[in-house]
Amino acid sequence: MFSFYFSERHQKNYNKDMKTLVELYDNDQIKNLYSAYALKPEKVVFLYEKEQEEIIDHPVIRKYVTAETEYRCFELSELDRILAEYKGADCAVDILGGSDMAVASASMYAVHSGIKLVCPEVKTKEIQILHQGKYTREPLEIPHLSIRDIVELHGGGIRDLGEIHYDARGRKAVETVNRVKRANDNRWSSFTKVMGGLYKKYGKHAQWKTEASVYNEYRTLLNGLKGDVLSVCEVRDNRLYMEFASPDYMILLADAGVPFEYDTYYQMMDSGWFDDLDIRVNIDWNGGRFEHNDPNSELDVMASKDSRLISVSCKAGKYDQQAIYEVESNAVRFGGREAVPVLCVDHHTDHPEYVLKAEELGVLLIEHTDMWEGRCAERIREWFESH
Repeated sequence: MFSFYFSERHQKNYNKDMKTLVELYDNDQIKNLYSAYALKPEKVVFLYEKEQEEIIDHPVIRKYVTAETEYRCFELSELDRILAEYKGADCAVDILGGSDMAVASASMYAVHSGIKLVCPEVKTKEIQILHQGKYTREPLEIPHLSIRDIVELHGGGIRDLGEIHYDARGRKAVETVNRVKRANDNRWSSFTKVMGGLYKKYGKHAQWKTEASVYNEYRTLLNGLKGDVLSVCEVRDNRLYMEFASPDYMILLADAGVPFEYDTYYQMMDSGWFDDLDIRVNIDWNGGRFEHNDPNSELDVMASKDSRLISVSCKAGKYDQQAIYEVESNAVRFGGREAVPVLCVDHHTDHPEYVLKAEELGVLLIEHTDMWEGRCAERIREWFESH
């Protein structure tokens, strides 16, 4: 669903009698969308350079731009001649995108010829307008793109892998696992290694059995998981027998990072602030061809807000600076320079240099104290509104 950030009166201010919008096509596809979506002209003319021929007419652009569209290839030497065709009062030229030389050339010609110039500013939700020496700023209508839309605009494709979305009972199991994990943080890593081995052995079978020594070693953890996660956990004939309340809960014990990923997801979901939200998103780098050897990335939690991608990496245990570089790289790769990279950690790490590195790379680092107190969404919103 879309939200509208300006009144009908404001819309008429800069959309009155708008017939033709000329867009300088940009390699960052999302820039080709903002003005065309907000101004709602009768026609959009996309001017592209020859080397952009393979990226024009993107399906997501077609999805959100309802006006008639025309694509025209141009060379810088003929840009003035092309713009001269759109000198009427009912035309405007958008200069958010395009090469630096094309923007400079178009701007100079438009100012000299009295053509209206427009440039959206997404972070402030405003559109800048320059016409006949008068500069104004008006509220900008922002499309609420989904995660899939944003990823596809940046050349990726989402694989539909059917991740588990727990019901209320499953969510309680997630909360129980996180509570037990945080109360026994120094034992959790070794515990999940044992559980991971049993998961490989028994697969989807809800009943596991192993040596009684496992119960003796991890008695406190296993007893804490009884009820919400394990319906049976008992020693008989010198063997430990475990039965899960649901087969879907096995992964919560077999993979140390999964419960924290769901905790992060639920904190964000409960806020109701994000336009789109998903967990454990697998992205094909090559646009969704999904061939066997195509490079791909699994991102822990992803969200969108005001057409900006929020890419969240969750670290349940120790991490290093590589994790900071990785979350920044993935955010930019699939969401462009406006993306918000977030690193959530569930483990205390006394490395102030990590905080400095995150600040240097523009990564929001949410430490364990904020996560344990449920402030994940609040921290993301604060960062989003100030960056």
